[in-house]
Amino acid sequence: MSETNSSFRFNPESTLRIPASPDGFPYYRIMTASEGEPGRAPRKDVVRNRARLLCAARRAFARNGLDAPLEPIAAAAGVGNATLYRHFPTRADLWQSVLEGPLLEVTELIGTAGERDDAWSGLEHFLRGLCELEAREEGFTFLMTASLDGAPRLAELRAGIRDRLGELVQRAHDQKAIRPDVVESDFAVIILSVAGVIEATRDSDPLAWSRHLDIILDGIRTPVPTPLPSASKACSALI
Repeated sequence: MSETNSSFRFNPESTLRIPASPDGFPYYRIMTASEGEPGRAPRKDVVRNRARLLCAARRAFARNGLDAPLEPIAAAAGVGNATLYRHFPTRADLWQSVLEGPLLEVTELIGTAGERDDAWSGLEHFLRGLCELEAREEGFTFLMTASLDGAPRLAELRAGIRDRLGELVQRAHDQKAIRPDVVESDFAVIILSVAGVIEATRDSDPLAWSRHLDIILDGIRTPVPTPLPSASKACSALI
């Protein structure tokens, strides 16, 4: 190589440095910061696209389950498939973004319910709060019973909720606050039942579910219960 060409080789002892850009960020970061990087706020269109994708995913998952195809979600959000996968590289990433917030809310709800000295008051607080969440987050209750393979964080949160509910039900039995033949899996059926009412009356009577829940709650704590058939094994698998 000629002496002229060799002058373009990298010389670690050179004092020559590429100057910083006017805003203080390296030039390579300016060129690659199209979707926001540490220390810089994301572009408005990036934030907007993510919000649209999450909204479309919630609707799709509520209607078609967690295995709903992803391409229609991108189309409903008004973006391309590449944008969807740039925000959420895997289906589990999208699940987590859609469900983690509501599951954390339920975790806090069951925690508050468990802090009440009166177990019946705690159970009622939890069930009513969960139904209010379902009324606000369409399809959330049905997603609570779906398989979460590939999303360990979500599975962990849901398992924690189930464990706390089991403790609350047991404490209600210890206090003789609920009929003795009620088991933990009955509450999955109760929640799914109320969710069905919420879905059927969402537009015509958004608060109809509250009356339905009151009737169910009275049935759980009736002092002279009607004998029940054996608990369903299929229902046990829902929680």
